[in-house]
Amino acid sequence: MRDEIVKKYEQYLKAELNLADSTVEIYTGEVELFSRFTEKLNKSIIEADTIDIENYLIGRKQGIIRAEELSTDYSVSVSDASDANDKEVLKSSTINKYTSSIRSFFRFLQLEDLREDNPARFVQTSRREKKLPDFLDIDDIDLLLGSINTKTPAGLRDRALFELIYSCGLRISEACTLKCGNIFSNDSVIKITGKGNKSRIVPEGDAAEYWIKKYMSEARPLMLKKRKNDFVFLNNRGTGISRKGVWKRFKELSSSCGIESRVHTLRHSFATHLLTGGADLRSVQELLGHADISTTQIYTHLTRDDLHAYHRKYHPEGKAAGGNA
Repeated sequence: MRDEIVKKYEQYLKAELNLADSTVEIYTGEVELFSRFTEKLNKSIIEADTIDIENYLIGRKQGIIRAEELSTDYSVSVSDASDANDKEVLKSSTINKYTSSIRSFFRFLQLEDLREDNPARFVQTSRREKKLPDFLDIDDIDLLLGSINTKTPAGLRDRALFELIYSCGLRISEACTLKCGNIFSNDSVIKITGKGNKSRIVPEGDAAEYWIKKYMSEARPLMLKKRKNDFVFLNNRGTGISRKGVWKRFKELSSSCGIESRVHTLRHSFATHLLTGGADLRSVQELLGHADISTTQIYTHLTRDDLHAYHRKYHPEGKAAGGNA
């Protein structure tokens, strides 16, 4: 019964809400974990109440309940929420995503007439801390990309992959799901399928175009191993590379260069370098595939130092104002 409900919920997320595969994976995985939690309470997931949900989320936040295995030590009371921050393991944004997953599931149960109310409706989400995006300067980007050994098929793939992510500002999932038919070399553009299956066209960039062509002609046929696969970037088994595979490879590369960074930082760097170079916010929004320009505006603060420098250099009162500050 449990597995059947989760499968129907998965179909609902895909067919009715048209969510990206990565989001569907997170939502269904969290509901499955919550279902195992309620089983330990001798309840079915349909019978769960608000207190059960709050206890579960507190356990997730404090690391008592993990995705790898459901700990038997789940006896967390709502009163423990007062000191949850002292034991916090997961970020508030991550817990909010898990809360949304469960809230969406009970909304689905209501639509299926399996539940009259939504016990997750009044579960409060954590206030998200405003963290500024990390980015690498151009010298670090050059160091990182230049350190890749392109004498091996995997090395050529890595160079093409990370050049493309940086040159086009791609999400990791967008790079992993890029297909050969969506590279238009004659026009130097690629077609990206982003969140919500929304498509956008982005310029490829000279460096990315060079390494993509080299990878496609020299390395990809060797990695394909006579298989048939439409994905551009392959793993050593000749199938599409996974997000975890990309994360792992980037971590190895950045560590070898002495750079503490995540692969998503390449996307942040793309946006930051464009804005610093004078690109307008609306254009950067389109290139990143942001539905709301307010999401793109988080990058504008990163250019404030440059704006102050320009003001001091070119405005008649700039130096005077700076000197009196």
